[in-house]
Amino acid sequence: MWFERKGRWSVDELIIEQERSELLRRTIAALPEIQRRRFLLYYEYDFNYYEIAAMEHCTASSVGKSISIAKEKIREQMKKYLCP
Repeated sequence: MWFERKGRWSVDELIIEQERSELLRRTIAALPEIQRRRFLLYYEYDFNYYEIAAMEHCTASSVGKSISIAKEKIREQMKKYLCP
């Protein structure tokens, strides 16, 4: 889930959490292919910049830049939802 929570979730909390998760999924899916792939390799599969760079035949710096741009795009989309 989006964040850890102790105790039971209310129905409203569950709905909000599902909406956040869906927005995050759609936002990641909408990223350009290279940014999406590098973002997921780093955050979902725990590869480091150097490992991703070796897989993609590029520099760790370019991997870092791609991930940074992807995070900013995701942050902007989530901010629209979280701070109307």
